[in-house]
Amino acid sequence: MSVLSDPVVTLEGVVLESVSRSKIGLAITIRVENNNPVGATLESCLFTISYRNGGTLQVIASGDTGSAKIVANTATVLSVRVSSNNTAIIGAVAAFVTGGKLDLTINGTAKIKFLMIPKEIPFSRTVPVTAGQIAGMVTGQKKKE
Repeated sequence: MSVLSDPVVTLEGVVLESVSRSKIGLAITIRVENNNPVGATLESCLFTISYRNGGTLQVIASGDTGSAKIVANTATVLSVRVSSNNTAIIGAVAAFVTGGKLDLTINGTAKIKFLMIPKEIPFSRTVPVTAGQIAGMVTGQKKKE
């Protein structure tokens, strides 16, 4: 039985930073938690952002955290800004307008070297973008949590 455990990778947050007819800007925050007495190296953390259009996932953006040192017995928080300039935005905006919200799904895989052994750790989370968030961006007010 191993005393060490795999680091845990989670999507900590998604902040909608900008919306236009041709572009959505998002700030993605990914948390890598290492509860071991030895550090690890995050080699990359690739992810895609999509929404469901009918029964099909439509990818609107992708990103990568790049590499980072993951210190022993800590959580490392990595922020990445992404934007999209593709035709999926038209469908996303239409889905938002008709439904009043848009569920974004972030799927990714962190490639971590832990004790010289490469590991791939998948993560996924779906978060809603609401009309209130859009209104807050327009008025410059942040939503209270």
